[in-house]
Amino acid sequence: MGNNTIRRMCLDGVLVGLFLVLGLLRIRVGTFLEIGLGTIVIVIAAISLGLWDAVAIAALGEFMNQVFFSSYGLTPTTPLWVLPVVVRALIIGVVAVLYRRKGDSLVKHKVLYFITILGAALVISGLDTAILYLDGIIMGYPVAYTWAQTGIRFLTSQITAIIVAILTIPLHNAVSYLLPAKNKKAEASDASAQK
Repeated sequence: MGNNTIRRMCLDGVLVGLFLVLGLLRIRVGTFLEIGLGTIVIVIAAISLGLWDAVAIAALGEFMNQVFFSSYGLTPTTPLWVLPVVVRALIIGVVAVLYRRKGDSLVKHKVLYFITILGAALVISGLDTAILYLDGIIMGYPVAYTWAQTGIRFLTSQITAIIVAILTIPLHNAVSYLLPAKNKKAEASDASAQK
């Protein structure tokens, strides 16, 4: 293993830890809106580090979150609950990779950046609803509640996605010096565009 691989694995490990810590910090606004800050780590990883780093951070971080910090711990449906976070990393990571291949950064293209984050949130809301339904069937609790919350889930996910997208931009710019060398060209052009 080279120095870059070790450095990247260490950075991924730090981001998994940060994902767990920020996942515990939730901002509650009113009755229905709860903003989880762990998503910021996934967005930064997908944009800055790349698709596979983001997927690894999402999978490991959410698995640990489900096992250690959820109310239910390790259950037969735990892998289902990991899936939405991984899908978010995949969606944002694929779009970011397309820009990075051109030597550009997704963050620099604000409209597409926000569309990507909001689109991923819509997909995740649908996936969460389906998983909640399956979880109810598998674990034996009433599933009618799942459908009653669908509209609220979609609305709050979009509000949360906007807040996360806004918070991610300055954080992404602040940590860009930690990026591996191959990503620095796109980040340098992003930083000069910000000035």
